Amino acid sequence: MAVSSNAIKAAIAACVAFIGVPHAASAQSSVQLYGELDAGVAYLNNVGGHSQYQLTSGTIDGSYWGLQGSEDLGDGTRAIFRLERGFSVANGQGRNDHPFYVGIGSSTFGTLTLGRQYDSIHDYLAPFTLTGSNGGTAFAHVLDNDNANNSYLAANSVKYTSEEYGGFSFGGLYALSNQAGGFSQNRAYSIGANYSAGSLKAGAAWLHANGRGDNTSGAYDPLALPGPANSVVTTSIQTQNIFGVGMNYQFGAFTLGGAFSRSISSGVIDTDTNNALPSLALNNYEINGIYQLTPAIALAGMYVYTNGGGAHWHEGALQVDYLFSKRTDVYLESIYQRASSQSPAVINGFDPSGGRNQLMFSTGIRHRF
Repeated sequence: MAVSSNAIKAAIAACVAFIGVPHAASAQSSVQLYGELDAGVAYLNNVGGHSQYQLTSGTIDGSYWGLQGSEDLGDGTRAIFRLERGFSVANGQGRNDHPFYVGIGSSTFGTLTLGRQYDSIHDYLAPFTLTGSNGGTAFAHVLDNDNANNSYLAANSVKYTSEEYGGFSFGGLYALSNQAGGFSQNRAYSIGANYSAGSLKAGAAWLHANGRGDNTSGAYDPLALPGPANSVVTTSIQTQNIFGVGMNYQFGAFTLGGAFSRSISSGVIDTDTNNALPSLALNNYEINGIYQLTPAIALAGMYVYTNGGGAHWHEGALQVDYLFSKRTDVYLESIYQRASSQSPAVINGFDPSGGRNQLMFSTGIRHRF
């Protein structure tokens, strides 16, 4: 049977219209694949009394890939999700150090998300430290005791983040223990706020955890703390409190910043021996500066003094970062840390020293996609 040209045209038009329906719907949604790779070479002068050369991954930022997306639900409301997975460029090992969450966002009322997420220290205090901005991983305070480098994320968490109102924003998080008969065992909560007015920015945050590391289903894993004889021990903690304040001010191309944080851990148990350890309170005092020398070159530096538990640490760091493009840069950085006697120097992300001093030089390349 012959088919007219008009019928063929009508059939084609119907197919195009049918195929176009899901495309029109998906135009209101978006999914993005993104990530970052950071690799380099580092020298440390004192690891167990010996020099060490190593290929690094994540000296500034931990390498990872991710998916994030949103769907427009109308009236300024959207569904959102974020899935990320960390890994080592050096050896390919996976790292569970990035967030997973799903939630609802509103341009008026803020965002509510559920999953494994960054706490308020990361959101409202860390940006005023160099580890939470240009410096990255190696610039963290001793053992990242205040979590300014987000060494740990809160599992089982419900998180609210406000919109900005007149320069003011705030948020909070609650992470459940997921344990029957142990509601407060390994649970955590945090709150924080930021304020921005022209060149001035300021923030504050507080994090509280109970029974940290007491079970594997709760908010946080066990925590590493400095131990005797230049050692680092893995611990569970009955009560942990971290709080801090920070601010910075921009003078043209130069940004001057400072932060104070205090971490308090009590009811500390060595998870390897099950022995009780002394409570530990650490204070971190940081001053930092970032100078945008040219659009492609950024210079950054900091000094941090940490004390507590009868010990103290001095840490100074410098970094030069050069942008080849918006996606690719190279960096050179150096960190020196000096601890009090009988305490180890421990530059974050590297092996502890064999004594009270440790010096690190690192260079690397970072690519974002």
